[in-house]
Amino acid sequence: MVSQEKGREDSDLLDRLYPVPLSTGVVSLPGPTDASARALLNVLLHNREHYHIFYNYRGFQNHVTHHVLAIYGLGASPEIIEDAYRTTRDHLKPAFRSPEPITDQNFTKHLGDAQYYSAFLDYFSEYLRDHAPNEAFERFVLSSPYNFGPDVPVQDINDAEKEENKHPEMLNRFMAGISHPLIHLAYGIEFGLPGQVAEGLACAAVHKSGPTVIVPHSFFAKPADPGLIASLTSKLSILRVATPAFQDKRPTFAFHRRIRDKFNRNALDVDSSEPADTKYIAVLTNSGDAIVTLVSEWADQWLQGTHSHEQIEKRLEGMVEEVVWGNVIWFGVGGWQSRGNDRSFNADFFVVHLVTSSIFLLTLVLPSERPYPLVPLASRLTLLKAYLATSAAWYISRGNSPLPIKEFYAATHDRLTAPPATPAPPSAPRKPLSAPGGPWERIIANTIAHPDDHLCKAVRSFATFSTRWGSRPADYYAGGGDDGLEGREVLDGTLFSRVASLTLDRLGWAHESGRDLGQWDHDGVVWSNDDE
Repeated sequence: MVSQEKGREDSDLLDRLYPVPLSTGVVSLPGPTDASARALLNVLLHNREHYHIFYNYRGFQNHVTHHVLAIYGLGASPEIIEDAYRTTRDHLKPAFRSPEPITDQNFTKHLGDAQYYSAFLDYFSEYLRDHAPNEAFERFVLSSPYNFGPDVPVQDINDAEKEENKHPEMLNRFMAGISHPLIHLAYGIEFGLPGQVAEGLACAAVHKSGPTVIVPHSFFAKPADPGLIASLTSKLSILRVATPAFQDKRPTFAFHRRIRDKFNRNALDVDSSEPADTKYIAVLTNSGDAIVTLVSEWADQWLQGTHSHEQIEKRLEGMVEEVVWGNVIWFGVGGWQSRGNDRSFNADFFVVHLVTSSIFLLTLVLPSERPYPLVPLASRLTLLKAYLATSAAWYISRGNSPLPIKEFYAATHDRLTAPPATPAPPSAPRKPLSAPGGPWERIIANTIAHPDDHLCKAVRSFATFSTRWGSRPADYYAGGGDDGLEGREVLDGTLFSRVASLTLDRLGWAHESGRDLGQWDHDGVVWSNDDE
């Protein structure tokens, strides 16, 4: 076992921050035990004491806690959890003390400075001594004061733009680094670990903020008229349209069609030789306003005709469903389309983060069995819009591959990885069933054994989505008008096993292949002449 060191910190506080996990995550699988929970906590505490949140000068994220929490949720043994830690910590950066403590008075002074990670961690940990994680999340990430200072009236937004360098922009930082701060904090919310939440908040605080356009002032603008209708109309972006009765809506993925059409290959205006983060910032700089406009229109269309919080909550379920499925389509269908001639699938390292982060919308945005209450509805809508805008910008920056859904379904199979049935001797008195089994047990067993710290997060996401939406039949998304994404009528709940199978084919079946394991792809879209 890894030794459990509490160092300079208050042991009572650490016991509060790192209790035995209150849940095994949003998908309940057999496997987690008290011994595996203890192994997990030892790793979390040792990592907190010994390693920085970044492992290099470019701000690349320490993924240790993500890895061990993901495989714990998938049912890993204590030995696998320990082994995963040993094999991934060699490249980590040692922890060090910050030059000075963080206080309420100097909080904004040191934002974006990695030297102050330990000070921010101490600050947020102390706050969580007497406050719940949802309270910390609402205050430090989603509230107006921690984004653009005092509440900004709608009519003063243009003036506020002149002061952007003076604003904390914590939600912007929360989405930075391909949403790694979101992933880190949300693991804590999902598994009931306040210490993980504190680390996620500190991670966000030391990230550089991206261009303000992706999380604009308007997301936090305070309506001039404080009345209920004005509040719903402005802060929640609800269109007041008289309807005889509340109508149900289903995803059509029209937003994803608009992203594809508006930001085609010739409109990207990004040098393909640039690093991924440079291309992402270029997309925000060139097209951030247009992306946010599309996101705001998408939200307005979803919420049109709602007249109560209950109706908004119902629509929010569909909005999250569309975002999650859309991110899987971007990674899976887009990755299959952009595979080129020498591989079966383009497992894009950056786009897979849209999958590994979207699982947390089920914890942060939707009601579920969780250890802590949800943040207010208005904050959840703001979070979802910021997340969708960030996801779209990343997909565009990776080349914005076409999405031929029908062709993808014709070329893949929902039982691609199902092991073949073993024939019994003709003389056996009892013979096994002859049909092949389902794919998930094999997928999960090979994922837990794989050393890659992103694959387990992706597969846990696919498995969770399959648990929630795996029974969706073909034609479920067929309606909703002519502006939806073409081919959506063939979408069904097998999407997640299809994409998971392709991902394992690319990265390797660690438990059974006997061959060298693969790597994620970093080259972005490989265009064919047909895509011109």
